Amino acid sequence: MHTKSLLKQLLRIDNIAIEDACFEQEGEEEIFVISARPLSRESFRCPTCGKRCPGYDSTRKMRRWRSLDFGGTRVYIKGFAPRIKCSEHGVLSAKVPWARHGSDYTYDFETAVTWLTLHTTAKDVSEYFRIDWHTVGSIAKRVQKSLEGEQPNRFDNLEAIGIDETSYKKGHKYMTVVVDHKTGHLIWAKQGFGKEILTTFFKELTEEQRSKIKFVTADGARWIADCIKDFCPNAERCIDPFHVVAWANDCLDEIRKQAVRQAKKEAAENKELEPTKKKRTRSFRNIPC
Repeated sequence: MHTKSLLKQLLRIDNIAIEDACFEQEGEEEIFVISARPLSRESFRCPTCGKRCPGYDSTRKMRRWRSLDFGGTRVYIKGFAPRIKCSEHGVLSAKVPWARHGSDYTYDFETAVTWLTLHTTAKDVSEYFRIDWHTVGSIAKRVQKSLEGEQPNRFDNLEAIGIDETSYKKGHKYMTVVVDHKTGHLIWAKQGFGKEILTTFFKELTEEQRSKIKFVTADGARWIADCIKDFCPNAERCIDPFHVVAWANDCLDEIRKQAVRQAKKEAAENKELEPTKKKRTRSFRNIPC
């Protein structure tokens, strides 16, 4: 197999033409650089709408995008990023098939970083991929925004939602979360709790989206009930199983404590009613030596 075809299969990128590949010295590290360009039919396209646009100027700035490593060697894709003028979105850098607009990392690299971010800390991710700590958050936000743009609105077709507050930072801070029971996905979260915070969520929904909500599970907090009454008056408020079990356990625990206290009280009363027994003493006077 030809080297360029092999590299193309390893990168798993469509609409790309590989021109060259070589090792370069970057400080004390040796990196692998792949020179590439979009296919002719995919060049000079707007990164927002994808339309083919005229070039804006003759600037041919060479850029690098970090890709997934080959073993322990860093890999970069190098190519030109001409500027185009879109009639709708203005002057922008042309779209490239291997990376998102405004990013210095390839699709695969950002996907891998985001996936690992869901399973470990940002510090561990930065050390593993050898990137700055703050870059991890930027990549995750960019991927999230991209996915939300590709997928349907998470607030559409809500029928049954769950509302609760949870603590973090060892219980010193709280946040309010909302989940969609139909998909099991988290659809909204914000720091803090109370009626004012939950009102922010309902105001993000359109009137049509709020009218489709039929069931809301939550605990017995009055501020949740007030928000449901104000924004979803036709929704049925339900107590979620977690809090039902928690409250039942609390009641059983209280009954157990009362039984223990009562038993201790009765034991103390019985002890006071018992007759005092006279202690038998032994005299040593008449014992022969």
